[in-house]
Formats: sequence, C-alpha cells, structure tokens
Amino acid sequence: MGASRGFARKKYNIRRVDYPWQDQIETDSWKFLHQEMIDHFKSQPQHDSTVHIRAQTWPRFTMSQQILEANRVPALISRYGSERRVVFDKDEITRIAFDEPQGHLSHLFKGRLFRIHVDDWIEECIVADCSTHAVEQEIYFVKFERHVPGNLTRVPIPVALSGIWGCPGYQKGGFVDIAMPTVMCEVVGNHIPPPFLVDVGDLQLDDPYGKITLSDMKSLLPKDGTVRFGREYSLDEDVVMCYDPKKFPEMPLPADYEDPNFVHRGGRYHLTYTGFWPKQTTRS
Repeated sequence: MGASRGFARKKYNIRRVDYPWQDQIETDSWKFLHQEMIDHFKSQPQHDSTVHIRAQTWPRFTMSQQILEANRVPALISRYGSERRVVFDKDEITRIAFDEPQGHLSHLFKGRLFRIHVDDWIEECIVADCSTHAVEQEIYFVKFERHVPGNLTRVPIPVALSGIWGCPGYQKGGFVDIAMPTVMCEVVGNHIPPPFLVDVGDLQLDDPYGKITLSDMKSLLPKDGTVRFGREYSLDEDVVMCYDPKKFPEMPLPADYEDPNFVHRGGRYHLTYTGFWPKQTTRS
C-alpha cells in the first residue's frame, strides 16, 4: 500500500514539457518592460524648483516691526533696477523657508527661483540674504536680488542623494555623508536648475573612503551651457563620501575653534552676558 502511494506521488512530480515559445517570452519580457519604464520616466516633466508666491506692496510709513506684528514678513527686491519693498504672508513664506517639520532653514530656500506676483507685475528673484531666529522657525526679513537672463547670478544649488539603499559601501556598514550640502553655481540662463540628484548606487567603501567629486557631477549640469560650477572650485572637492567611522578616530578641536552657531552679524552670542554684567573672560 505504501509503495503504491509513493509511486503515485512520483507520478505526479514528473516534469512537464517545456514549450520553446514560453521560454522565449519570459526571456524577452524584461527587455520590453525595461524599455517601457525608461520611456515612462523620460516622458515625465522636467524637475523645476521655481516657486510662485504672491506679495503686496509695503505700506508707506510702516515699520518692519508693525508688519511682523500683523503676521506678515517684509522683504526688499534690489539689483538690476529700482528697489521695491514688498510684504509676504508669514505662514506661506515660512512653509517655503522651513520645508521640514523640525528642521532649520532649508538650503533650497536660497537655491531656487522665486516669481513674486505683486499687483500687475512679476519679479524673478533669488534670495540673497534673510534674517531668521537662531532656534525657532521664524523669519523676520528677506532680501531678494533680481535674476536677469544673460547676466551672471551666483546661486548655491543643494545636493540630494539617490540609490543609497543599493550602495555597496552602505551595505558593508559604511556611512554615506554629504561633504558639500550646496554647490555654488553661476547661472546665465532663464531658469535656476533644480537640486543636484547624485546617484550613489555604485559608491564603494574604499580606503580611506570612497568619494564623488565635482568632476564626477559635470554630467548633471544642463547641456545648453547656461550653468557652470563656481570658478573658485578646482573640481577635486569631495561632494559625497562613503567611509567606515571606525577607521577615523576622534580628533580634539583646535584651541581657536569657534562654534559657527553662535556667530551673528554683530559678533558672537554670549550665554551669560546680557549687557549689564561684565563679559566672561578666559583665564590663562
């Protein structure tokens, strides 16, 4: 009885006939699917970081403090023409400046083109400077500069990563770090390029570390030649690094190191000095 069951089980495990047309379709199907995926992504619209925002004319005889109390943000537009003073909605410009829930001022805030709609005119500008709170997500003032096609505009373009989960160095336990969060670029075209999307899918954990330099990112620049890297670069600067943290021991900070988070336009923030008590001095 057991032998008959074993024979029946073996009978139903007999391999079926392989059809040649089925093997051919399974082999060629991936090529068609891959080409469809490429065509799909090529048909997608080009990435553009341009922001359209509405503003109002700065009311006459109104101080900036009064504008801030009215839940608005004052701004100045200069360069290539007469100065214009405008006022933005505080909630709207705060969402653009702080695009992360618990993050600091976004790098993209100073690396994109703003089309400011005021009444019956439009200004194309970039953010040259801004005044924000040291800790809280609050913005007090924004200075814009016009971007005129044909004239040189220096813009810090942010750097973003892709393919980190497939990075061989990351899979071996290495850290993938951005050494240059922004790259200063010189733009003469109509548009400001979107953030550089650096693919780290082939980055290895070399000795002492794997890296992607500016020279490796030349292919990310527009083909029309309207954007180039800043002339202060030698193109050998490291943009992305993949390293093993265990191979880099901790080094003490130099004696003259100053924390940049405590630096402001007028000098440095003092934790205990409020203008009444004397400043603390270091003893030798």
